Amino acid sequence: MHRLVKKYLNFKTAFFFLSLFLFILLPLLSLDAGISGDEELHFSQSEKVINYMESWGKDKSALHTSTTHLKYYGQFFDNATTIFIKWLNIEDIYQFRHVANSIAGWGTIFLSGLLAVFIAGYRTGFLTLLLFMVSSRFLGHTWNNLKDIPFALGYIATIYFIFLVIKKLPKLSLKYVLLLILGLAFTIGIRSGGIILICYLFLFTGLYLVSNYIGRQKWITSKTILNSFLVILIISVLGYSLGLILWPFGLEEPLKNPWLSYKAMAQFPTTLRQIFEGSVWWSDQLPWYYLIKYMAISIPTIVIAGLLIFAVSTKKIFKSQQWIFIFFLEFSFLFPLFFIILGNSNVYGGWRHIIFLYPPFVILSALGYNWIINNFQSLKYKIALLIAFLVLCIHPVKFIIKNHPYEYLYFNEWIGGLKGAYGNYETDYYFHTIREASGWLQNHIEETNLLNENKIKVASNFPVSWLFRHSQDRISTQYIKYYSRGNYDWDFAIIANAYVHPFQLKNNIWPPENTIHTININGVPVCAILERKTKEDYEGYLALKKKNFDQALFLLKRAIKMNPGNESVYINLSIAYLNSGNVDAAKKYLNKCLEIYPEYEVAIYQLAKIQHIDGQTNEAIKLYVRNLEYNYKHFPSYVGLAMVYFDTGNNQLAVKNLKRCIGINPGYKPALITLGNYYKKTGKSELAKRYLNYTKENL
Repeated sequence: MHRLVKKYLNFKTAFFFLSLFLFILLPLLSLDAGISGDEELHFSQSEKVINYMESWGKDKSALHTSTTHLKYYGQFFDNATTIFIKWLNIEDIYQFRHVANSIAGWGTIFLSGLLAVFIAGYRTGFLTLLLFMVSSRFLGHTWNNLKDIPFALGYIATIYFIFLVIKKLPKLSLKYVLLLILGLAFTIGIRSGGIILICYLFLFTGLYLVSNYIGRQKWITSKTILNSFLVILIISVLGYSLGLILWPFGLEEPLKNPWLSYKAMAQFPTTLRQIFEGSVWWSDQLPWYYLIKYMAISIPTIVIAGLLIFAVSTKKIFKSQQWIFIFFLEFSFLFPLFFIILGNSNVYGGWRHIIFLYPPFVILSALGYNWIINNFQSLKYKIALLIAFLVLCIHPVKFIIKNHPYEYLYFNEWIGGLKGAYGNYETDYYFHTIREASGWLQNHIEETNLLNENKIKVASNFPVSWLFRHSQDRISTQYIKYYSRGNYDWDFAIIANAYVHPFQLKNNIWPPENTIHTININGVPVCAILERKTKEDYEGYLALKKKNFDQALFLLKRAIKMNPGNESVYINLSIAYLNSGNVDAAKKYLNKCLEIYPEYEVAIYQLAKIQHIDGQTNEAIKLYVRNLEYNYKHFPSYVGLAMVYFDTGNNQLAVKNLKRCIGINPGYKPALITLGNYYKKTGKSELAKRYLNYTKENL
């Protein structure tokens, strides 16, 4: 009996049983996922890619992505998924995408486990699977992140296939060679950064041959070395070429454009404002340790502890026969991380841009635990280790069970969980909670019999038309910006807390008082449904646009009594009072706005303009400077500050600020026009023409 148990209940059996369980579980869990912040854009781009393919390159819309920059993405997985959606006539396209992505996530976990098995056996592989199961953030992205999860799959799969190929040298396995070609093609087809794997292939092969040469392996000859590099050259060319199949930009100029894509991705032109350490930062200005700290506070302690054990035990672990593959794996984790940090790359959304580094991270962590198990022979030590392992699993497992499908919002114990991170770090930056909120609102409208002959108008700071597609005859939807919500016509609004200022999150100013329901995770609100008490704020805005200032003041003052936390009403009131000649009242309402949002650029800018008009130039300068300290990309403030400097005779500072503005945003026409007119006025006609011509080029 003992022999039967030992034979069948071993780590190999456990590994494959758990892998099968996850293969069933992950797609089922993905059915609950919301639409991520990027999905609509990437699905739309994939449709354009298909049009490009079907028209044999005549339809160039996939190449015209000046605002989204999506032409630089190969997005092979998105494109392939959309092809299946078209072929199979899938109605619920996003649910299909989520299931497909969960399978890619499973593939990442399974192949990471197999790589761990390759290095240190099935116990390490089994530990790798367990560590992934408690990796809340990774699981959360597995539901609906069709960019980063498939790239992680391609990255770890290709590294695994590289190991399998070079381990066989000087012989070659056709199966492994084909898998490596497909792995390279898959990864490069998602992002041009996958080309780094070709560099790995040459580097790892070279180092493997050198290590065997030093070890006096008889099979190392000049002929085998030459043949090995010839084979990997062929593999690289085929993998690279196949990676361009569903990538229009890459196909247009196969050698030049992938390089251009790589440069664009290294310093991605789209920047976002992010909450980090309780302040708002532009993503291209975040501190160098941003990624490291985010990983430290949002990866489960159990995984971090294993990596620390590995780091401490590196010398002893590297004495194993597989030391060179452990070194390669460690390199594949550390090199990209330091390359991104030292290159000051534009990253945001936590560490999702480097989620491809998480599989090596987990495997190294599992190696750390495996080393401890091997070196703790005493049963009581092994029991203590098991208890410690289980205790450290409690925090992430509890979060996963309680908060599905919002696993990606996980923060570990060291930051105080999600409550400790709230207002200090981003929470629902990918807008996952919008789906649940949309479902609740549709039920609320039905249950309260609000439907009538007029459509209910639903607004959101995330596109929700797909989520309300079955109610189009009764409910209309629109996208709005939260801080200008009073300037739109809506009955209900669904607002995720992305881009809400941390001051308001920490001081319970958000959600606003007209909230009728919130989506709470671990006791903190991450999404709110607002019901409009009055439309006098919107009507006042319309009156303001028509320059009917008395009517605007009447409506807006009534609106602010009903909802004293509406920033857009304060802004509109100040404009209405200013145009009515009441400067003091205009200042008063702007200052009230700043009480609930002290860093609101629109209010500070408006107040600075009023101070300038009122002759308070020193106060105006202070306000403009304050605004630019909060947000160095608030371009109107550069122009406003320059105008104050021009009026006070400080032309040098005025020009300096205008040039700084243009240096950040070369197409900002107010700055170009102001600087061009200054040069025209001062007789510098050539400079004037240059800047004024720029405005025509940017039309």
